[in-house]
Amino acid sequence: MNYLIYCSTALIISLGLFYIYAKYKLSYWSRRGVKTPPTHLLFGNFKDCFILKKPPGGVMREIYNNADPDDPYIGFYIFHKPMLLLRDHDLIKQVMITDFEIFPNRRFGSKNQRDSIGLDSILSIKQPRWKYLRSKLSPFLTGQKLKNMLPLIEECNQHMLRFIENLSINKSSQNNCEMKDFSSRYVSDVIASIAFGINTNSFDEKMNAFWKNGIKIFQGIKRTIMFIIIFFIPEWCPLIEPFIKEPVKYFREIFWDSMNIREKMGYKKGDLIDCMLMLKNEKQNPSYRFEGDNLVAQLSSFYIAGFEAVSTAIAFTLYHLACHPEHQVTLYDEIQIHLSEKKLTVDLINKMSFLDCVIFESLRLHPPLPIVDRTAVRDYKLPGTGLIIEKDNSIYVSINAINQDPKYFFNPYDFIPSRTEIENKKFYESLVFGIGPRSCIGQRLALLIIKVALITILSNYTLCYETDKKINLNDAIHVFTYAADGLYVQFKKRHNARE
Repeated sequence: MNYLIYCSTALIISLGLFYIYAKYKLSYWSRRGVKTPPTHLLFGNFKDCFILKKPPGGVMREIYNNADPDDPYIGFYIFHKPMLLLRDHDLIKQVMITDFEIFPNRRFGSKNQRDSIGLDSILSIKQPRWKYLRSKLSPFLTGQKLKNMLPLIEECNQHMLRFIENLSINKSSQNNCEMKDFSSRYVSDVIASIAFGINTNSFDEKMNAFWKNGIKIFQGIKRTIMFIIIFFIPEWCPLIEPFIKEPVKYFREIFWDSMNIREKMGYKKGDLIDCMLMLKNEKQNPSYRFEGDNLVAQLSSFYIAGFEAVSTAIAFTLYHLACHPEHQVTLYDEIQIHLSEKKLTVDLINKMSFLDCVIFESLRLHPPLPIVDRTAVRDYKLPGTGLIIEKDNSIYVSINAINQDPKYFFNPYDFIPSRTEIENKKFYESLVFGIGPRSCIGQRLALLIIKVALITILSNYTLCYETDKKINLNDAIHVFTYAADGLYVQFKKRHNARE
């Protein structure tokens, strides 16, 4: 009996102490005069994310909308750790660009960075090593390098077109095709070619091992939980490092097979394997040595970032064009005017202004990664506010929320590619790729892959969407943007220029 009383008393005291501790930790922002949404005693503001009820992008959007329209920021908590969500364009530019030296690092990834492939690549590496790594990789993604890669991208078009052609044979007139699955196969082939130096056909079930190993990184409940931890609870990364490393075995073997063959044969293909060989044979800097898994890490991180972001962008853009035949006609006319039986070149692609508008409007509505974060390396006074962001505290931007804010956009949820008059057009276009010096290093290459896919498809097919069903984003639980029920589009073969 005394034992039960002792246990009960100890439990009550423990719960009481936890309650006091939690309430104090969750008063961090109120003690600084910063507004926050209602918080959960344990999960802070991320309960629905951690119990897999809502995607992180949706939770972050709700936090954003809890503020008043003119609030420059709003505080929130991940468990008991305080975070600040920026809502004002000028503040975001100040933190991400002007004061980048104070916010050079992402919260994303592990602090110990022991896993050189998964958590110590260009995606998550910390300063000052990041600056050196970026300076070495950037020259391989210049305009001339992209021109050299264009033929490699175009080679992958044939498998894609053959797949679309076979749809009408295999599925009669009802050739509905799920766009995310479709685009991920195409992007997988492109990345296999330009990054790993191999030719694949992910549309063929007998030849799609590269694609299958790629989707293992993203799909399934285990992977969803892993990405949530990596992005929002990086302190837990040591617990999941064995699972992070698991899918990389396949890509490591592919990488070294290509590297060894290329080095032995001595030929060049104009792809990223050539670039890795160049880095490998250069004089090494002790801060980051291009050898072993450090080499594999660069192309693996390129695959991880590019596979999901580019395939998602293509999928949603095709979906919107299918839903809006008037924009599809305008884009097709622009393609015909600029190409007109000419050879496809990067210069011709860059002249297609409406193509840019279509892509960026789709990205505005459906950013593949709807959040971006930075962490302060020292105390920082947020300009014009008097608020101090303390060292090691993180700021976030909800890309989907700010790019669909009625304050900045007329009819913000509508697909309107002709939003050319928007004062902050350049800002929202850049934000999708992570604004500032730490923006996506592969942005230009990603856009080129997207554009080549759209030009190729629209030159040969019209897109149809024959349902009024709205896409469902809230039930797809993942860090990246997904449509829970898929994005289904039909392809109709063109037989004349205006069809």
